[in-house]
Amino acid sequence: MIGRDSLRGEVFQSIAAFSRWLESYGYDSHDPYDIWGTRIGIMARRTYYRSSLVGLPLVGPILLMEILCPRLRALFLKKCRYATADAQLALAFLNLYELTCERAYLEKAEGICRDLISYSVPGYKGYCWGYPFDWQNVNNLTPRNTPFITTTPYCFEAFLKLADLSGETCWLDAAFSVAKFVRFNLKDTPVGNDATAGSYSPYDEGKVVNASAYRAMVLFEAAHRFDIPEYAETAWGNLRFILQSQRDDGAWLYAIDNPGETFIDHFHTCFVLKNLHKLNLRLQNSSVVEAIRRGFDYYRKHLFAADGLPASFALAKRTRLVRWELYDFAEAITLGSLLNAYIPGALDVAESLAKLLCQRFQSPEGHFATRIYKGGFKHTFPYLRWPQAQLFYAMTNFLSVVTAKSVG
Repeated sequence: MIGRDSLRGEVFQSIAAFSRWLESYGYDSHDPYDIWGTRIGIMARRTYYRSSLVGLPLVGPILLMEILCPRLRALFLKKCRYATADAQLALAFLNLYELTCERAYLEKAEGICRDLISYSVPGYKGYCWGYPFDWQNVNNLTPRNTPFITTTPYCFEAFLKLADLSGETCWLDAAFSVAKFVRFNLKDTPVGNDATAGSYSPYDEGKVVNASAYRAMVLFEAAHRFDIPEYAETAWGNLRFILQSQRDDGAWLYAIDNPGETFIDHFHTCFVLKNLHKLNLRLQNSSVVEAIRRGFDYYRKHLFAADGLPASFALAKRTRLVRWELYDFAEAITLGSLLNAYIPGALDVAESLAKLLCQRFQSPEGHFATRIYKGGFKHTFPYLRWPQAQLFYAMTNFLSVVTAKSVG
């Protein structure tokens, strides 16, 4: 195995190659789900959810296009900005600024954060973001630019980190604005024992576990940063829901009380674990540490294949043409980097995947593969939101940890 110091150099070269590609590509991007937001895509998904037999002839051609020639969407769909991608790109540049002290990285992050504020969704208590396409899921149709708790927290983190590194208080103001949206525009649904599930958007009463994890993380951090105990009280209700919904084997279902959402998958499990870790940096709560340990144990046993690489699903496995989803790689690298201090072997997971990413899944142009289908066929059309920004951010997270270890 390559020594960690040697791998650190390889990762830095990979990051530099991606940065060069991004400079020429820009921050506007197509998305794997933009096609499903068209009228044809919405109709196809809606029909499929009602009857898979009737809907298959409608979704089939779109799926085939995504596999064989995803760039065809450029003929009738424009590129857009995606807040999830922008925020994680900004966080990656801030990681690089910390590592190198090169002001150009700080300026890139500042520019992205200014852009984020410029296209925040208006009409709510504070800054918030969604997706620039309509989205039909198993339950209903969500209109474009509906703000989501799974999108908005990355912007919150980017603003806070930029405030810390630049010393500019305007970014603290921006983070405070985000926290107001998270506290006042999202709903709390009681689920017993003083627990509440935080909503995915301002308009649902869902019980999605990772949504509550994102919300709790933001509110605990905001309570600490801005000295607002009421935010922590709300966050505790969401945290109790997360802890109480953890199964005896350590896993979390994607959501509770909805038969269509009773699955366990890779990157949503990472979302729950990483947000528990982040909020516990403030709480230092032993019950949260135990939940993370149990959750990570399940994660390692059931969400990796025999070859040691990420498996997309554990429970309710689905018939899939995809062998590896690179989004899973990104979240696994970030999670392993975050948990390395107290979960044995966590950084080893990140290390092996970072090495594989450099050696097998980065294109000569500098961007990464999107997914690998069974049989080895690579999907190489780059989408910033899925998973180019996540992979870039993950690699900088890993580089930050191994650099700190080498210095220490």
